[in-house]
Amino acid sequence: MSSILDNAILVGKETTYGTPATLTRAFEAQADTWKREQEALESVGFRAGQQTLRSDRRKQINMGAAGAIELDALTSGLGLLLDGVLGNTAGPTQIGATDAYTSTFTTTSDASAVSYTIQKLISRNDGTLTPFTYHGAVVTDFEVKQDVGGFLVINFGFDSEDEDTSTAAGTPTYPSTGDPFCWTEAAITVNFAAVEATEFSFSADMGLKTDRRFLRNSALKSQPKRAAMPTYSGEITAEFTDSDQYDAFVAGTVFAITATWTGAEIDAGEFNTFSINMPACQYDGTTPEAAIEDMTTQTLPFKVLYDGSNPAVTVTYTSADTAL
Repeated sequence: MSSILDNAILVGKETTYGTPATLTRAFEAQADTWKREQEALESVGFRAGQQTLRSDRRKQINMGAAGAIELDALTSGLGLLLDGVLGNTAGPTQIGATDAYTSTFTTTSDASAVSYTIQKLISRNDGTLTPFTYHGAVVTDFEVKQDVGGFLVINFGFDSEDEDTSTAAGTPTYPSTGDPFCWTEAAITVNFAAVEATEFSFSADMGLKTDRRFLRNSALKSQPKRAAMPTYSGEITAEFTDSDQYDAFVAGTVFAITATWTGAEIDAGEFNTFSINMPACQYDGTTPEAAIEDMTTQTLPFKVLYDGSNPAVTVTYTSADTAL
């Protein structure tokens, strides 16, 4: 008999958008936000004797689904989801003759073409395990969060073509090894100089049009496409140690920001790493804020820009994974 301990999130990469893929990997998601989106069409007209809307004048239309996978980032298995975030993927590439492999994910002028089949297994109160399966799941937004005292948390937001309960339950398969990155392994640099940060966040909105529906005898949508300027932004919270960051805000200085997490050694001086590199950023504010009961801090919201040559955002993931 199943229990809540059997709840699971399974993922497979699709070859064709909306065509269900084999569920190859399970992720340790921390919340269930997956929901079917349905729209009711109601027809109302002059008709004598009506008491309220007629039962044969209302249609339920399948509008797809949406959800997210939020998890503590592990040193293994993350490449499969990162593949669907930005426009280009390279790797995994072996580093020399070591057991370390690096995958690089970079922004381009195109959105990622990757889509997934995602299944959540939910244990009912009677002990039955019920699968809800989402086809054509595309990453629409992405967020990274780190604070002192916690793990590196990553959230992948998805739009899905459809939700069904007819697909058979898959078998959860997790990476055989992997540790979560945490705050003691994080380092933040601004303009290549270390910053004493207490919090860091980064978010991306891919600018996708997710309601590409047509008059073609089907409610199912076409694959989301980029229809707006993607936006990348974040925030650093730090102690107020000097005026450098404030001066950069006032002057409108463009500078690089890098956030790197370095975990255990894999082999021969190569370490598990997760990093975000943004070569052209600009602060949106603000003035440092004094307090009676704490150290003076400054909140540094920033916007990621494009310098005309380098990728606006590069995510690098080094692990022992030989495949995404």
